[in-house]
Amino acid sequence: MKKLRFFSMVCVLALAISSITGCDKNENGNGNNDGNGGSGGGGGSVAGYVDMGLPSGTKWKSTNETGGYNGFYTYDEAVSAFGDKLPTIEQFDELRLYCTWEWQNNGGYKVTGSNGNSIVLPASGYRYCDGNVYFVGSDGRYWSSTPGGSGDAWSIDFNSDRVYTSHDHRCSGRSVRLVQD
Repeated sequence: MKKLRFFSMVCVLALAISSITGCDKNENGNGNNDGNGGSGGGGGSVAGYVDMGLPSGTKWKSTNETGGYNGFYTYDEAVSAFGDKLPTIEQFDELRLYCTWEWQNNGGYKVTGSNGNSIVLPASGYRYCDGNVYFVGSDGRYWSSTPGGSGDAWSIDFNSDRVYTSHDHRCSGRSVRLVQD
């Protein structure tokens, strides 16, 4: 009887500990934090950043930054707010060239690295300098930290047909996705 009581107490203690720690499982309950809010992928997330298996070792944040005007930042706002966590155009090129990009029916891309880990870049649209928002659900535009010519800066842009780098006026509003080296 003592053994049964001891075993019961151990089970209760184990259940209590697992409810406090969550058994190290993510929202999917699969034990791997895919960094996508449960939208698929593999493990490799550290404090909200996902290791995509890129040659540089750069890790990408699993979600966009919120804030800005209508959820978009001008280039100057993004650089001021996020500094060296804002990716360079070379880091976007690495993501573009070394990962598989799969268009999602809800708008945006699931970007999967060579190690099977993935992030989702929503097609959030963009805000032009006049304050109007365009192409939500069909286009995505994300600032890099790389300045362009006079009054311009580089970004990665996409729609369901293609992913490319571009430069545009710094006054336009774009989404922001951060990196960790």
